[in-house]
Amino acid sequence: MARKKKHPEHVNHERWLVSYADFITLLFAFFVVMFAVSQVDSKKVGRFTESFSKAVGVDIFPQPGKGIMPGVSDAVPGLDSDPAKTSALPAELEGLQATLSKTQEGEEPASPAIQMVARRHELVLRLNDGLLFDSGNDAIREPAVKVLQRIVAELKKRQVDVRVEGHTDNRPIHTARFRSNWELSTSRATAVVALLAGEGLLAPRLSAAGYGEFHPLGENGTEDGRRKNRRVDLIVSVSPKETSESK
Repeated sequence: MARKKKHPEHVNHERWLVSYADFITLLFAFFVVMFAVSQVDSKKVGRFTESFSKAVGVDIFPQPGKGIMPGVSDAVPGLDSDPAKTSALPAELEGLQATLSKTQEGEEPASPAIQMVARRHELVLRLNDGLLFDSGNDAIREPAVKVLQRIVAELKKRQVDVRVEGHTDNRPIHTARFRSNWELSTSRATAVVALLAGEGLLAPRLSAAGYGEFHPLGENGTEDGRRKNRRVDLIVSVSPKETSESK
């Protein structure tokens, strides 16, 4: 009996379209994800970086010439030491700056009690430790109390947060109370915070940090540089709550 002749199988020349369609689908999904990731809300990022910086005492996006970690890339001496240097400030802080400038009229221009530096969204109120403290001590001197009371009178009128930063020069200290400049700078910042709170500033809007000698403004090799480095900075910024309510 003769065998049935087999017909040749039909070759599907369009099978490649299945793989091609899968590839195009994956490629489309990839670009959709990339597009979604690239859409960042800059306002939310700004509020996050501001809140994070206040919480940890570290500026996420530091000024040119400054490193994020203390001691890794210190500020270029004199970079932030010019009180006349200004940048864009919120209206609340511009008003504070103008008012405090008026209260210093008549003081010696070369050595005002309060030096003011505009730094992006913050206003730095800088007081040298010669006004605030005796050498190696954290007790606030009487002349400095009056200056701080003048500052508090203006801060209480505004919705602002204040971070107090203590700084020293690089000369070592080792006493029964302060084993290092870290402890001295922190204790001085805390003393200023306690005075501000005692004068009526809300405690939740206050914070303190001590940086020792690791955030210098000048050269520690000269007496003038060491004098610049011994200071307490009041970093004033608009309260995040107030910022969100105004938007």
